[in-house]
Amino acid sequence: MIPQTYRATDNQYHTVNITSNLDATGKPVVGAYRDLNGQWHATTVSVQACGLDADNHPIPCAPAVTDSTLENYLQKSAVSVANGVAALDALGDVTSPLTSGTDWLGTWQKNAQSVDAFAQGYESALFGGQMATGENNGTYMPRSLLVQTDPYGPYSTGCGVGVAMTGSVYNSQYPISEQDPRVGAGAVVGVGGYDTVANCILVSNMPARLVLTATGYTATSVQLATPLTAAQAAQIHPNMYITTNSPNPDLTPAATTGQLPKRNLYAGFVSAQPAAGATSINVYAWDVPGIGTKASGQIPQTATLDTVWSARSTPTVFLGGGAAGSAFGSNLFFNLNAADLTPSTTNQSLIHQITPAEIDLNIINGTAPANSIDWQGISMNAGNQPAALTTDSRQIFLGGNIAQHLVFDGGEGNWLINGDNIYVPSLKNQSLSAQNTAQLYQEWDQWIGGANRMRFLLWNSFGNPTAPQGWEQAVSHFGPTIDGDPVTEGDPGGSKQADIEWNRAENYGGLDLCGYGHNCGFTLTGDGNISVSGTSTFNSSFSITGGNTLYIQPSTLDNNLFSGWCAPDSYSMSLCSNIGAWVSLQSKGDLRSTAGGTTSSSAWHPDGYGNWYASNSSNDGGISGGGSIASSSYTLETLPTKNELDGARLWCSDCKLNGISGVVVYWHASISKWTDSQNNTISQ
Repeated sequence: MIPQTYRATDNQYHTVNITSNLDATGKPVVGAYRDLNGQWHATTVSVQACGLDADNHPIPCAPAVTDSTLENYLQKSAVSVANGVAALDALGDVTSPLTSGTDWLGTWQKNAQSVDAFAQGYESALFGGQMATGENNGTYMPRSLLVQTDPYGPYSTGCGVGVAMTGSVYNSQYPISEQDPRVGAGAVVGVGGYDTVANCILVSNMPARLVLTATGYTATSVQLATPLTAAQAAQIHPNMYITTNSPNPDLTPAATTGQLPKRNLYAGFVSAQPAAGATSINVYAWDVPGIGTKASGQIPQTATLDTVWSARSTPTVFLGGGAAGSAFGSNLFFNLNAADLTPSTTNQSLIHQITPAEIDLNIINGTAPANSIDWQGISMNAGNQPAALTTDSRQIFLGGNIAQHLVFDGGEGNWLINGDNIYVPSLKNQSLSAQNTAQLYQEWDQWIGGANRMRFLLWNSFGNPTAPQGWEQAVSHFGPTIDGDPVTEGDPGGSKQADIEWNRAENYGGLDLCGYGHNCGFTLTGDGNISVSGTSTFNSSFSITGGNTLYIQPSTLDNNLFSGWCAPDSYSMSLCSNIGAWVSLQSKGDLRSTAGGTTSSSAWHPDGYGNWYASNSSNDGGISGGGSIASSSYTLETLPTKNELDGARLWCSDCKLNGISGVVVYWHASISKWTDSQNNTISQ
């Protein structure tokens, strides 16, 4: 067989092995030929030889090709050589990289002739620029790969670079702006924003590459119900995911309502590529991802099959992407060598700052018109079916142990948060002054009955303008206002309701309760004192901690004397003073005792001339109704003799007058003696 290279009418080069003999003129007698792919062609090819070589083989000239698939002839010596052409593999793909001097663009792992089954995988193709670092030593230095695109229209998905992670069969259009322009106006409308995107990533719950029926398992394999075809076997590679529909009955992972259950299914990794016709697929081992036991030699059971994730009635294995448990659109990892983070004599990297993603907007070549750019920043939309999401789904997750999880660096007057009726402004470079008399800290809004906007505010005002310059000039407010619009600075407006105010009227360190935001009736000073300027009404019991005194400040004060009520023990109610001086009880009305909230028939009645009457009446003052007063009972031996006032009287139970025990006795300060009402010496 004589290899010959031709260029056919499809402008592709074909190398064929021609089966022939030489005729009398030295030309080959050509019959059927077989090309390098092993395919036979029942076609006559006219070949002209231009002499014989040293081995007595014909030297072909440019042939006249009568085969409809061949047209021109190319010397084999021009294939895979400098200034030649690249050879093709069995699938018609170029086998040589694109080169530029010592650099090339191509498949790194193929050039390096070393496949790291773990780091790169059997199905990876490292496409990029590289150059050899030595002569035939198998080491290569990566070079930058720059991609410059022009997403010109919707039928190219509107993307500069499109990455679709949708499984082994493409069945979804790109979500950016892919439309069929031939539809006409409908396509124009369907495109929407006429978007173009630098990098579009389409992710789905991709189907498994293969879904195969099984008959059983061993500790290191799955037994198949049907032998693998050549096409199926070609799709299975080492390290590929393989998941069964066989739960581990010994595991009972706890479930949380509203969240995905733990996937209790045996799974593994393919350990070898099977051959066509194979009835099994080898795995390294079986266990349940995430919650398994890590025990060796586990064999998936087939008596009970999965009904949570699928509902197949026979043992089944899923291979490839669809056998996985989750899909990420973009997942960034940064591996930092700790040895290079500490200065040493062996440092190989000076990189210490890591920024996973930075998005900047720069306007160049002049000043852009105001409001001419709609800058969307980062937008996230969890979808149009919120009920389908688990209760632990999230839009943003800030995890890890870090001092600052979220940092705002807004400009003056910006809203740092403006959404769902919650407002937080930027206070950067803001200062209260006579010109800027108020500043909002935060606002929470809610519509009431669709008629009014209840705005709850935390804000500062320039409320003490004559105070020394600084913090003493500010008054902090916390309370609601009705209607009005949120503002980042200036009075928040609206109809202000009662609020809490700090440092009002130079009450530093104190607090005031104010009606309508300005009628302040209750004041707590910084030293803990309380004053009430408005009328105070108590509709239920009012208590003061035992041992304390409720002082009442007189309308005129010239001796610092405060009188008040105190309870020195559990059975006494007394009048007290703040300096221990004597105090008196006066009344313009009536003093009555109460029990259970109902006025009793016993009362004290002043007559306005310094006289008091005891009464049992509850309707007209009771003076005519009479009453009585009982005093403490003493014996003659226990009558007090110290600190008694002249004219004081007591009841002496064993003293006698006119032969009757029980006498009212009176104290005479001039002689320090108790007598009866007739000034007689008392006796028993």
